[in-house]
Amino acid sequence: MRIAIASSSRVALPTIETIENSEHELIGLITAPDAPAGRGRVSTANEFANWASDTGRDISKPIDFVEMMALITEMAPDLIITIAYGKLIPEQLLSQVKYGWLNLHFSLLPKWRGAAPVQWAIKSGESTTGVTVFQLDKGMDTGPIYVIKELKISDTSTTDSLLEELSVLGSGAVLTAIDLILADTVPVKQQTAGSIAPKISKADAAINWFLTKREVDCHIRAMTSNPGAWTKVGGVRLVINSARSINGDCRSGELCKIDEAIVIGTSDGAIALEEVTPEGKRLMSGADWFRGARIEVGTFCE
Repeated sequence: MRIAIASSSRVALPTIETIENSEHELIGLITAPDAPAGRGRVSTANEFANWASDTGRDISKPIDFVEMMALITEMAPDLIITIAYGKLIPEQLLSQVKYGWLNLHFSLLPKWRGAAPVQWAIKSGESTTGVTVFQLDKGMDTGPIYVIKELKISDTSTTDSLLEELSVLGSGAVLTAIDLILADTVPVKQQTAGSIAPKISKADAAINWFLTKREVDCHIRAMTSNPGAWTKVGGVRLVINSARSINGDCRSGELCKIDEAIVIGTSDGAIALEEVTPEGKRLMSGADWFRGARIEVGTFCE
């Protein structure tokens, strides 16, 4: 089968490797156009485009429906697989490919439809997630399903680490789905309404210290590393890169020191700061930050 992959993320790399090592032919890569980024709003390629450039691979960046239609006509793929592509595919394009379009989604659909399923699964304290390979239709992650595979979420999983695991699990699920397509297997319609996992902004990543220590721990791990869970201490934004929940007698949002650990209180305990990034500075340990910041114990986060 002649296959093209559309993505904006390095999570597509395990699937690319799997297809290249199969009997199928990877005929092209597609990604989103360069977009303004950073404070200077400079036009910047995404990480998938950068990977393609670094490895000497051609990659297409169609800017609209017309360019995508022309690209499909030129490539003539039997199947297009989207993986964290970040764009809804117009219904008119779905019928232009022999076997249609598949999507590798990082949740157990219909749960967590949308842009940030891994973040929402961790933030919600769930113990299990997985991958779903389904046929695209006009809706958002609503198409009929070929393959579902489950994966345990550990108590230390971050979005970064879990995405890495899911991308590997998903590569095998994609290959299974391709076999099912070639066997004329009919995918299973999604039956329930499901839940939504909207994109998370920097504002959404702010920590609410009035939650329980488990809820705050889940929030920090869900936001790691993008956009990064944060709070303000002494008027300065502090990103918490890694932390652990502990027992402690601190008030919510209060900076304390417990057995040499620098902690911040929650509604039922505390969060020990292991690694942090103060605004405008490098990553450092919580202890190094506390020594340099000259913040007094008893200070409350804003």
